Amino acid sequence: MAITNFFVDEKYGESYFIGGQITHQWIIECLDNNDNDFKEYRGDNKIKNINGVDISDGKGFLSKVFKTSIFFDDEKKKPYYTIIKIPGSDSIVESLKKQNLDDTISDDFNIENIAAFHNKECLFYSEVAPKIKSLKYPKCFGFKNFEVGKQEGVLIMKFMGTTSKTVPFYISLNIYQIKSLLDEIYKLQEYSLIDSKNCWKGIFEKPFESCQFKNIQKYMETGLPKIKKYTPKEMWTDIENIVDILVSNYVEIAEYVYNILPTSKGNVPILAHGDMWINNFMFEVDGNNNCSNNLSAIIDWQTVFEGSTGNDISRALAVSASPDVRREIEKHYFPEFYQKLKHSISNNGKELMISYEKFLYNYKICFIEQSLMMLIMVGFALQEYNVPESSDYIWDARKFNIGVKIYYNLYDAITYCKELHPEWLENKH
Repeated sequence: MAITNFFVDEKYGESYFIGGQITHQWIIECLDNNDNDFKEYRGDNKIKNINGVDISDGKGFLSKVFKTSIFFDDEKKKPYYTIIKIPGSDSIVESLKKQNLDDTISDDFNIENIAAFHNKECLFYSEVAPKIKSLKYPKCFGFKNFEVGKQEGVLIMKFMGTTSKTVPFYISLNIYQIKSLLDEIYKLQEYSLIDSKNCWKGIFEKPFESCQFKNIQKYMETGLPKIKKYTPKEMWTDIENIVDILVSNYVEIAEYVYNILPTSKGNVPILAHGDMWINNFMFEVDGNNNCSNNLSAIIDWQTVFEGSTGNDISRALAVSASPDVRREIEKHYFPEFYQKLKHSISNNGKELMISYEKFLYNYKICFIEQSLMMLIMVGFALQEYNVPESSDYIWDARKFNIGVKIYYNLYDAITYCKELHPEWLENKH
């Protein structure tokens, strides 16, 4: 089959994007075949140049994300933008260096693991996402699986930065943004529970192996003292010893959350995104280029797995909501979420096998684990900002808000442990 020449310089199509192994020809063929907006915008123009700028700082940990500009021979024509995502370990190594941490945790993300994460995301975009009614995710125009030593992995996706943006980590989502997000989590859970073919089952591995939990715990122990400095030390007096014990039992908690809970009595595994935190939520912008309350997409589906109904909800609320908004959602919106799910399952001729009590149990157990994960996430999340080491008028207030959020997360997690698993508050080490 003849190869279409899209370029001013015919040989340019054979050259590689950003010095990697993905040709310009392949990129443009994917867009021409699958992106109608690109095809219409290009018209009869030839492509003069393709340029990528790495925008993954602080957001992409197992890949490089390039905002890619495609320039045409008509110099009056503005470039067309797309996203090219290439898996690799560079980002996580750079992140650890910025935090002055050793790279032990990066050993858990060797090239084979990174390939598995990338291929999982490709599988989700190509086989599962299109089947989930009205799910908001970025359009994928082409991909290559990562075959270690044979083929570089890549994803080509819609650039959404013109009409959407993320809310900064240090600014919590408001209650309307949280509800917009929970609508998407609902769609995932609804699909999982009514899909008669269960085509998603057995194809997505858990995001963590049991052997990785100990390293994660070590980083929690490193992160906790830093976070305590965000607020007056008196705030932690009543819980700091209990928090230390809770952290020491993280391996046991994580084993239960990921390996036991989803298939425990009265439970049904569902499809979970696995990384529902604020940097993965894109919201439509308003006329002033500020985030609206309308979620436009959830991105970064490389950690999707079979979990419980509590995984995504707990992570989203622990990381992205202020304590008062989180508690309001828990008290007033959870019953509505559950009843909506139950009603939909019934309308599709099925019965929701998870009781409301089990739904709450799933959430509380997963929230305990996510309250501890926040001890790690702060360092990763703040690295994209120039956070001053010394006292700062604005950042002192931002750090305080982050510290208060984490304090209340841990306070409520301890309450849940006392209610459901008091053994996690026992000093066993």
